[in-house]
Amino acid sequence: MDRLEGMRTFVRAVQLGSLSAAGREVGLSPGSVSRKISQLEHAVKARLLNRTSRKLALTTVGRVYFDQACKILDQIDALSQSMAEQQLAPRGLLTVHTRSSIAEKFLSNALPNFLLAYPDITLRLILSEDDLDLFAEKIDLSIRVGTPEQQNLTMRRLSQGLERVLYASPLYLASHPEIRTPEDLLQHNCLSFPQSGLGEKGEAIWHYRSPAGAKEVRVSGNLQVNDANILHNAVVMGVGIGLLPAWLVADDLGFGRVKRVLPHYEFTPSLLDHGLYAVFPTTELMLPKVRVFLDFLIATFRKFEPEIGRMAMDAKRHSADSGQHPPDALRWVRPSIENRRINHR
Repeated sequence: MDRLEGMRTFVRAVQLGSLSAAGREVGLSPGSVSRKISQLEHAVKARLLNRTSRKLALTTVGRVYFDQACKILDQIDALSQSMAEQQLAPRGLLTVHTRSSIAEKFLSNALPNFLLAYPDITLRLILSEDDLDLFAEKIDLSIRVGTPEQQNLTMRRLSQGLERVLYASPLYLASHPEIRTPEDLLQHNCLSFPQSGLGEKGEAIWHYRSPAGAKEVRVSGNLQVNDANILHNAVVMGVGIGLLPAWLVADDLGFGRVKRVLPHYEFTPSLLDHGLYAVFPTTELMLPKVRVFLDFLIATFRKFEPEIGRMAMDAKRHSADSGQHPPDALRWVRPSIENRRINHR
């Protein structure tokens, strides 16, 4: 017998005052109701009811069980109702993670419209340069650069993205040795985000790709900060060399405040994939709050595609001005993994 079914039968019998009334409510005979309660008593190893031909009387143990069973059933019913409501309308707490630079560039002006459109959703936005564990941190959706390594995550590409730009100010470049190869970076002040296991030494691993293949170089510098804007400002002021997405560097490249370094190499602090992806736990049923936010992201990033295209062309132009040929940002996007889609409609 289903313990929960027996519990409901027992509670209704007590509430209605008779086995017959409880049976009529669910289409069972009094004998069937009595057997279910007997099975429940056998399962809990205690007598719960004293039955007479005229009335039902709770035993001492039965009174305790009845009180607790009512609370449990109320909680189960409330949970079931809440889950049903979640499937009908977007509501509840929505936890989203992304990098501060992505939020500032793509989301800051658009998020108020989303919140006004869905007032029953409470948005919790976590900003971090690290790729957090969605399950451990209870994150509904993360906007990431590059594809995730975990197999239990679903992703939807939002944008082709832009290559990272290795760059420095004219002041820094004029006062330091010329940079001809990635190995020359070992003699320079390279500003970076903290990386696990390397932060105490002020080091970071930058990956790069050249005609000879993918390699890496371990750089170091006197600033490691978990904020792209602080890092960028330090580069503009001549502190050292930075590696950031082109959308953060585009304006300063255009005005000549910074110059590209080694543009014929493709550099990245992580994966050699510049695409922006919405990443969320794989599930057969997507909650409405996640579905509408994903739709919002797709529409929002689509509006930025013309601007991203212009930035990509500008990055190439500034590289051409240096007399070197940059990697094509679009060439490195892997169409075969553009989307691991689920039917989110």
